[in-house]
Amino acid sequence: MTSISSGAGLANPSSVIRYLIGAGVALWALVIALSPDVGIDAPWVWMAIFWALQIGVGLTVLQLTLYLLSRAQNTVQWPLWLLVIGSGLLGSFVLAPLYWLIGEGLMLQTLGFAATNDDDLDATLAFGFSAVVHEFVDIVAPVTAAWLMVSWPRLQGLIPPLVEQYSSGNSDDPKDSLAPDHAASARSWRTAIPRELGNELIAVKSELQYLRVFTARGSALILGALQEIEDAEGQTGMRVHRSWWVHAQHIHAVRKKGDAAVCVLSDGREVPISRRRKSDVLATLEQTANRDLTKGQLSEHSSQSQLN
Repeated sequence: MTSISSGAGLANPSSVIRYLIGAGVALWALVIALSPDVGIDAPWVWMAIFWALQIGVGLTVLQLTLYLLSRAQNTVQWPLWLLVIGSGLLGSFVLAPLYWLIGEGLMLQTLGFAATNDDDLDATLAFGFSAVVHEFVDIVAPVTAAWLMVSWPRLQGLIPPLVEQYSSGNSDDPKDSLAPDHAASARSWRTAIPRELGNELIAVKSELQYLRVFTARGSALILGALQEIEDAEGQTGMRVHRSWWVHAQHIHAVRKKGDAAVCVLSDGREVPISRRRKSDVLATLEQTANRDLTKGQLSEHSSQSQLN
């Protein structure tokens, strides 16, 4: 029986930090514009500081919770969307006392700003279990919903994920393994591919500073450059266009399309071929066909020998 142990790690840290900062600034601007009533009567500047603390601490705790949850033995196999929801719920437990300290503790008790609703139970509770429970009940729904909203582009594969999941271990399935001579150099970008997409690479498309990776099981967007693919994959494939790299085994045909030519891949995808690379692609396709034919003849000869 094949055993595969899974793990997860923080996707490109600088990319995650930049995204969370951008999302945090957008959320901060939104709540400042909407000015929701949170039970505190304070000047605009102090409310801006209050929301900056709330959002900054919130995103930090939620990202850390997501990272830790994705590494836990019992949850490592969860899909990313479930990890996001779980981290929203668990993160709210951690945020409840922190949010109470920022709101009631700092704004009301330390700085002395007035509460807009004197009958609000949370404003009259001293810091303790009851206060934290009430704070958790108040924040768990909006915090989880906001975290889902922040994570949504990454859940859809539009930008690199908040965490990366990958498989390691022994596998008899070639789709779930890397060639030994390429494993070390490929690890840096292959581990960013969601585990459920496997490792049977078909093609890679460059999209600015990102790569759209197509495998036999689907596609995903990761951070990287086509040069990394060329260096890591060696002779297994080739760049057919300045924006495309394809795996040689998945080139089924070269077809003329208008004044240009395209590669027809195993999944039916048509990839453009630049004029200066057309001859190389045709040569690679011919070599692949000859190699497959040779393998077939050897296999047939071996079978006949066994029968005799």
